[in-house]
Amino acid sequence: MKINIMLILLLFSMAGIADLAKFSAVVISDDNQMPIEGVQMQANFWENNGWKAWTQAPRVDVDSQTTDKNGFCRFKGKTNCGNVCCFVSTPPKGFYAGDSWGTDFKKKNIFGVWQPDNLVVTLRLQRVEHPIPLFVKKVCLKNHEKGIGNFDGTNSVVKFDLVEGDWLPPYGEGKVADLEIKSTVGITDKERKFRHATRRVEDVFFYNLETTVSTCSTNDTISRRETEKYAGIKIRTANEDSFSRQIVRRMGMRKKTRLNFPAEWYCEYFSDYSKDLCCQFRVRTNYDEKGNLKEAYYGKIYGDFEIEGDEKKGLVGISFLYYLNPKPLDRNLEWDMKNNLCPNPGDLSQPMP
Repeated sequence: MKINIMLILLLFSMAGIADLAKFSAVVISDDNQMPIEGVQMQANFWENNGWKAWTQAPRVDVDSQTTDKNGFCRFKGKTNCGNVCCFVSTPPKGFYAGDSWGTDFKKKNIFGVWQPDNLVVTLRLQRVEHPIPLFVKKVCLKNHEKGIGNFDGTNSVVKFDLVEGDWLPPYGEGKVADLEIKSTVGITDKERKFRHATRRVEDVFFYNLETTVSTCSTNDTISRRETEKYAGIKIRTANEDSFSRQIVRRMGMRKKTRLNFPAEWYCEYFSDYSKDLCCQFRVRTNYDEKGNLKEAYYGKIYGDFEIEGDEKKGLVGISFLYYLNPKPLDRNLEWDMKNNLCPNPGDLSQPMP
């Protein structure tokens, strides 16, 4: 009898800790690797609702902690799928938030605790160094009915003035072309397919829309810049030297075959768009008689060029977010996020420094 009671108590205790996940975090400064005390942290432990996901949002077990003098804190919570993450909920004074961590635990021990339960993750915070006012603008040009850039059946061209923050006519009142955006459409394949919805046989076109963003002056540059995915500030200072004058983006529709019997094909949309892509640029570049740089304006682009288009109208939409330092020869691109020198910045959503 006593053994049975002990077994029941053991089962109840195991049920009480089942699906428990535990891990630790250490927060350090990115520049000197020293621990940061007093950082307010949050961990989320997610629940997989299964079929209930149709009617209710997944439950999240939240654990909030503050780092000690060693930059250390310990999290624990319940998750039935092993999906956990942690991040800085409130950055300490003088630092940027942004670094975060997440994982999916795959196995549990006999007590139902996700393994490993002694995991320690390191989060690095970047210091606020020299934030300044910048010209920050979200650019968006769309024409879904006719396409943009005088599409002639194969390509279209539009130009943008980064200093004025506007397209050149006929889409705006820009004066000097800093960037040229040229899109070329190529039909890669054509098939006839029976549409069950309309009960008709229709032609289906597969195409590739290639968009090249290039500088209009041979002295100017635009190039991709590798950055950390969760960095608090992705580009702080423009590189002094950059030799690329263009970047290329591709999207379209291609043919895909299902490997079943009998084999069948279907349309698949593709795009090399990446929200983590960052670019830097230098425009209005001038040199003196001795070849020394005497004038230039530096800037950065967060989140890639978003391209929309099809095989019939070519380019129908383009948008991007850019930052420009209006002070000549100043390569500092750390925005203070308070003073935007652009009078009509558009929807910046969640801006970054």
